[in-house]
Amino acid sequence: MYYCFCLIVDLFIIYSFIGYLIEVTSCSFTEKKLNFSRGYFIGPYLPIFGVGSMLFVNFFQKYRGDFFALFIIGLVSACILEYITSYFLEKIFKLRWWDYSSRRFNLNGRISLETGIAFGILGVLIIQYIHPFLLYILFMLSDITIFVSGTILFVIFFVDFVFSTYTISRLKVDINKYNSKDSTSYIRGEILDSLKKYSIFYSRLFKSFPNFYKNNKIREFFEQKKNHL
Repeated sequence: MYYCFCLIVDLFIIYSFIGYLIEVTSCSFTEKKLNFSRGYFIGPYLPIFGVGSMLFVNFFQKYRGDFFALFIIGLVSACILEYITSYFLEKIFKLRWWDYSSRRFNLNGRISLETGIAFGILGVLIIQYIHPFLLYILFMLSDITIFVSGTILFVIFFVDFVFSTYTISRLKVDINKYNSKDSTSYIRGEILDSLKKYSIFYSRLFKSFPNFYKNNKIREFFEQKKNHL
């Protein structure tokens, strides 16, 4: 049973890392500059991709070979997951993590047809090619390798989750009143000097959400927080 848990952890982290690479590539292409700061986790992974992928491969394997069905299911299920995640993250942290209001065919800025289509295509690729390939690679590894890798990755992810969540939970600032709703869209060189004033966790957040520091009220808030670090 522990082997299955470690295998799931390995797959979850791999898919989360793939999601991170997709986000980095997409944002870097859009902004015409490298942007490695996506999400609020310190590590290079986006759990929403890991969760979505693991649910997808566990519930929709029976549609393998039916490209159209996989595309539609991937589109719909990913949009539902993204909408729910966006809603609850905003309610919990008082932050809008992404916003698609500028795109056509969006729903409350949380999901859009454009991203839905991309997720639909990704769903087909995952079921048809990516997941079978990953399983093939992982099954080639010894049990002890799966145990060790799964355990280490779980500990790293759990510690990252605790510290990142704790850090951002202290930032009770509703940035929707001050900045653009999409808080993850831009990296601005003007805040790099400010990052040195804060802990590594605050620095990671500033890199992911650089528009924070542009507003005077937010700047004053963090100056006060800095004195308590």
